[in-house]
Amino acid sequence: MSNDTNSFRSKGPELLVELAQHTASTIKEVVEIDTAIADQIGEAVANRMMQVWGGQNVYFPMGMAWKVSQRDLEIFHEFNGRNHHELARKFGVSLQWVYSVVKRVRKEELDRMQGKLFDGEPDDEPESVE
Repeated sequence: MSNDTNSFRSKGPELLVELAQHTASTIKEVVEIDTAIADQIGEAVANRMMQVWGGQNVYFPMGMAWKVSQRDLEIFHEFNGRNHHELARKFGVSLQWVYSVVKRVRKEELDRMQGKLFDGEPDDEPESVE
């Protein structure tokens, strides 16, 4: 560990030190990387946050909507057409919720793949003949 890293950990604001540590450990979980390099990346992220948001009050939401969205995508991807009950038990939701998730996510996926086919197109009204 370099002197810069030791200095950052001993003198840096607690929030930024923790951000650097959590970033480094997350990087190591996601990719196989040397600990020293992960630590450098963590510190770089903390420094960037300090530059961008330094002096501001920043609120981190709990991210419940994002977590629910991720869970719903998992339900959809694990759905095989016959496992509604199994998915309801696995994810701790009602059977009706599984049905609604599958229906909603299927529609979102279709909309995403097809795009809005008729957005911006004129109505199918016949042209007037004069």
